[in-house]
Amino acid sequence: MTMKQPWLGSPEKETGLILAPSLLPVAIIFIFQDYFTSHEVSSLWWIILVLGIDVSHVYSTLFRLYWDKPTFAKYKSLLVTIPVLAFIIGAGLHFYDSMLFWRILAYVAAFHFVRQQYGFIRLYSRQEKGSTSARIIDTIAIYNATLYPLLYWHLHLTSKLSWFVQGDFLSVKSIVSPNTLHGIFIAIITIYVVKEIRVSYRNKLFNIPKNMIMLGTYLSWYVGIITFQGDLIFTLLNVVAHGIPYMGLIWIHGEKKAPDFSFGWKGIAIFITILLGLAYFEETLWDILVWKDHPDIFPFFTTHDALNNPYLLSLIVPLLVLPQLTHYVLDGFIWRFSKDSHARI
Repeated sequence: MTMKQPWLGSPEKETGLILAPSLLPVAIIFIFQDYFTSHEVSSLWWIILVLGIDVSHVYSTLFRLYWDKPTFAKYKSLLVTIPVLAFIIGAGLHFYDSMLFWRILAYVAAFHFVRQQYGFIRLYSRQEKGSTSARIIDTIAIYNATLYPLLYWHLHLTSKLSWFVQGDFLSVKSIVSPNTLHGIFIAIITIYVVKEIRVSYRNKLFNIPKNMIMLGTYLSWYVGIITFQGDLIFTLLNVVAHGIPYMGLIWIHGEKKAPDFSFGWKGIAIFITILLGLAYFEETLWDILVWKDHPDIFPFFTTHDALNNPYLLSLIVPLLVLPQLTHYVLDGFIWRFSKDSHARI
């Protein structure tokens, strides 16, 4: 029996929405290296990357869980309990120590980004009938792609990089030399490549989507954190490689569930408009109440000062973070939910 590429449905859509976002930006950065290494995140880049992709993709969870009536009905208690608990815990943490709040949120976010890449590898290797050792090598390899750059970040903290706020990641010292760590990093890559050559030869098939995800993850994380240490480059690679594939997967899932959920321009316009509208509303509240750093994008109440009452901030900040935090937590469940009766796959 001839094996086929493990696409979820449309190779064209998945290439554009899931594979390209981690590969194409890396090529663009090297082509226009002078520009990206000498510029910071301008208001335009902030609108495109943070508002348009990073914040917007959080709200795509609504389509997958909260606005999907059969799924919401089936998991209602979980979907209601998680945001309630997240707010209570977040408010308590922020009141106790606001920096601790941001630090824990940064690590939860990083874990979420790391796990998404693992999830895509599992998704595109679902048809493989390899050995247990082959699956273990895949797992180690994809975690190597993300955790080594994160470890490098912790070992070489710089003011040029932060996840949410300056100093949110801890500084650590390694008991192993940098050369040894890099050697382990390269060794894992080598083992994976050798394994893939053997598996591809035996199965007479090279798994394109899985290996493009693997390659894209290594490139985007390594280039964004180690090769260059600039906020614009890191934000571009980090946000595009994570947010667009996530929204793409939500869309593909929706298409497979409902015949009227088409990839036409009308559907795309509605999808994007809803996400951008919710993202803009959230960021407006952030700017008015907390940050006050984008008056050109949010020209509302600019003469009013940001909140400085610690009690109010310990309620407002966790509330504004709630969509994001709920998105992070639910991602641990979202793709494990069984298919509902309305699914067409």
